[in-house]
Amino acid sequence: MKSIKILPLQKSVKADAVIPGSKSYTNRALLMAAMTQNSVKIINPLISDDIKAMIDCLEKLGIKILRGSNCLEVVNDITSIEDRSYDLDANLSGTTIRFMLALAAIIPGVKTLCGKEGLNKRPISELVEGLRQLGAKIEYLGKEGCPPVRILSSRLSPGIVRMNGVVSSQYFSAILMIAPLIGKVTIEVIGDQISKPYIDMTMDTMKHFGVTASNEAEAYKKYTVPDNQKYNISEYTVEGDVSSASYFFATAALTGSTLTLKNMNPNSVQGDMKFLKILERMRNKVIYGNNEVKIAGKGIIQPVEVDMEDCPDQVQTLAVLASFANGVTKISGIRSLRVKETERVIALERELSKMGIQTSSTTDTLTIIGGNPKPAKIDTYGDHRMAMSFAIAGTKLPGIEINDPKVVSKTFPDFWEKLNSIGVKTEPINMNIVLIGMRGSGKTTVAKLLSRKLSREYLELDEMLVEELGLSIPTIVKRHGWEYFRNKESEIAKKVAKRQDKIVSAGGGVVLKSENIEALKRNGILIYLKASVKTLLQRIGNDPNRPPLIDKKTRKEEVEELLISRKKLYEQAADMIIATDNLGVNEVADQIILQLGRENI
Repeated sequence: MKSIKILPLQKSVKADAVIPGSKSYTNRALLMAAMTQNSVKIINPLISDDIKAMIDCLEKLGIKILRGSNCLEVVNDITSIEDRSYDLDANLSGTTIRFMLALAAIIPGVKTLCGKEGLNKRPISELVEGLRQLGAKIEYLGKEGCPPVRILSSRLSPGIVRMNGVVSSQYFSAILMIAPLIGKVTIEVIGDQISKPYIDMTMDTMKHFGVTASNEAEAYKKYTVPDNQKYNISEYTVEGDVSSASYFFATAALTGSTLTLKNMNPNSVQGDMKFLKILERMRNKVIYGNNEVKIAGKGIIQPVEVDMEDCPDQVQTLAVLASFANGVTKISGIRSLRVKETERVIALERELSKMGIQTSSTTDTLTIIGGNPKPAKIDTYGDHRMAMSFAIAGTKLPGIEINDPKVVSKTFPDFWEKLNSIGVKTEPINMNIVLIGMRGSGKTTVAKLLSRKLSREYLELDEMLVEELGLSIPTIVKRHGWEYFRNKESEIAKKVAKRQDKIVSAGGGVVLKSENIEALKRNGILIYLKASVKTLLQRIGNDPNRPPLIDKKTRKEEVEELLISRKKLYEQAADMIIATDNLGVNEVADQIILQLGRENI
């Protein structure tokens, strides 16, 4: 896993940036195009991990999709889908798994739908129950209420669906989009309706595709799609993604810059347009032009109290901005963030805490006490919006580093290049690979092999300590004792933490001090080479260079007790665990490379 360091703007800038097409509109257009009985060209689509997940699922079903220059063409439609079994993988895309679940209920075959681990933890029960009300046959294959699921039905009946509105607007969008192929469908909202602008986006796209839907009941809590309608369009142009643009709006506000975002519909119904209103409340100037939006930032962040239920994807962005405000910012309407790619509220609070910012939260509110944020290395939790929102802090504050920067590929693959284009420089940081584990787990041998395979320098903490003191480990321990050794070990660990792109073998007891782990994690991925007592004894034998760590009669008793006392520490410290009992050294090294991903190391 690489990190990226952001170098702040030295002064305010005036610059333009072209915003990519909307993820939300692209995925909606793909689904509707697959239900249109002629080929459909989608112009200016976003191509990202979420879109690729949707395309992969549609292609698995036999939908032919051609890739062109700034264009996707959906050639055929769902009438060509054969009656057989299908395994559909939505990867980590929430929109894909929810939209495909609805589509799967009206097409032939037995459809198994799943995602990667993080997605399979996200709720889907309200949508399943909604589809069942129209006659869908759906089975859970794992945890009740979450993917994976198996869909057995191939048609649904017109009728009324009643769904809880507080979990996800995507449930409503999914059923609305398949409704023209069912007949008249009415969806009644139970409780509050969150993220309504995303349903407006769905209805807007449906209108462009030739289908009308209404939302006319009291408090807009009932949606109706009349019968006798079908999708009928040959070309659709995707407007720019306001969610993506918002990171640049926030950068302008924070740095006092003037940024013009091209490919922006000033009249867009995207919910994140409300973020511009929040920035105006902070005294920034917003100018709406022809297919563009310009923001003249003030450079001074004002604390606000705001409800962001209609634009939840910008809560992280506002929270990071609020850390620079002198005062208290209170954000409400955040409950949907707790069931996203990660538990975003907890993630936000944890990373803001690293920056010295105090926060507090309830189920639906987040309070930020801003003032004087400090630089930090930010973890992204596999969440693209964590990476992009905290990058904003780096445009103003020196020393911000973002772990796993490639996570932005989920929705905005060229985010870092766009950031560079407005004058914000970034530098890649190659993380150290740090091997931890008991004596005999193979750390040193594996580290040397990784060093050769990856052409990276190898460091061994014990060897560095021996070289610095000019004494062997047994002599150090005999003359000065283990406490002295551990203190010196900590000094070496902190020195290594300042380096990058190294393969590091750590001493077995490095986990005994939390300060060591904290230092090594600052710029390193910690990998625990796990081995059983039997394996450890076979490897270390009676090596005289490994003095006893505790007073036991036999080496076996020593290893057993040490493993019991340290096992939990290793597991807590590790970013990755490799069981080595049944693997050769070369296999362990290859396993590490495979799990990290060669492109990340």
